Amino acid sequence: MRPILSGGIWLALPHSMPSLPRYAILVDHCTFHITWQCHNRDWLLESRWAKHLYYSLLLKYKSRYRVQIYSYCFMSSHPHLTGYCEDKNLLSDFFRTVNSLFARIYNKNHYRKGQVVMDRFKSPRIETEADHLKVMFYNDLNPKRARMVSHPNDYKDSSFHYYAWGKEDPLITPAPCYLALGTTPEQRQEAYREMVEEILRNDWKEKRPYSSLNFIGNPHWVRTKNEELKRIRREKWQEWKERHELKFGGGYLS
Repeated sequence: MRPILSGGIWLALPHSMPSLPRYAILVDHCTFHITWQCHNRDWLLESRWAKHLYYSLLLKYKSRYRVQIYSYCFMSSHPHLTGYCEDKNLLSDFFRTVNSLFARIYNKNHYRKGQVVMDRFKSPRIETEADHLKVMFYNDLNPKRARMVSHPNDYKDSSFHYYAWGKEDPLITPAPCYLALGTTPEQRQEAYREMVEEILRNDWKEKRPYSSLNFIGNPHWVRTKNEELKRIRREKWQEWKERHELKFGGGYLS
């Protein structure tokens, strides 16, 4: 908490105030990785019914909001999705619609009240196709790292089956990084499987912060973008301080 002095009274305010606007991370026409946690990290996505409901809502609304879904993996307490954002504002509207409907239907079906989705979704921007492919592999292997299955083949609720075996999946728009793996579907599927097997033989246990980062890409690019974020944070904090002092008068904000 950040202490401030207002009218002779010390108040405690969150360090994150004001919140970082999503436009500082996402831009129009970019590739994203999105995830969110169920409230209290409960396993609200554990059932086949809940996973199917969320999948159906994504499928129903993606075209309306001009969003392409490249890959997904639905875990018991959170989903992972990568895709293409044509309009960053529409992307936010898309997930606001899908997540609110999911919460409403879930609560009605389970005779419960309260939050289902915890806080805002996280939305790191991905720089290159190579970076995107790494994130897709990492998400495919989430169930194995969680010791839910021994191989991504055994986990039903992910796009691995589309990319590795060509299983029909109406939610998926083929990712450009996947299309670059070969000239035919068979070549691409074989290449995808071989790359996953290579990871399984080597570093599948290694955890990577793909959900907690703001940017995923070349280190120099990431550093540059993070510096831009720091500048925007400083500007937003200064604006908030000025509004607070104008409203409450004469208080010192540290």
